[in-house]
Amino acid sequence: MGSSGSGNFSDYSGSTAPKDKAGQGGGGTSGVDRCQQAFSTVLEEVAQCDYFVQSQVVPAAGTPLGLVFAKRVFAVDARGVKVGALPTSFNYLATCLKDGVTYAGVVKSSALTPMPTVEVDFVPQ
Repeated sequence: MGSSGSGNFSDYSGSTAPKDKAGQGGGGTSGVDRCQQAFSTVLEEVAQCDYFVQSQVVPAAGTPLGLVFAKRVFAVDARGVKVGALPTSFNYLATCLKDGVTYAGVVKSSALTPMPTVEVDFVPQ
């Protein structure tokens, strides 16, 4: 069995696809700018990140968060302390951040048990 795709670098996350005559992306893109879409996610590695390690708590619902790229995309609090990593399905955000897009997030829910968990809603600014 082979893999699917167009055989172009545009099939890979972080590369830009060529534009067609209408100015829409071709190859591996649908023409939708994912950098400008809001999203929700449950953060990963919360118990290993500085926020939890330093305080032994998770941020409360309503806490504002942002995003940074440091070898991986992380949610951070207002002081820049890492709260958790975004799942790898959001790796495309590294390119968005590099291109100057910023994201405002708010903790939707959080829990300490059975394991530290943080769910966040993000919107591009």
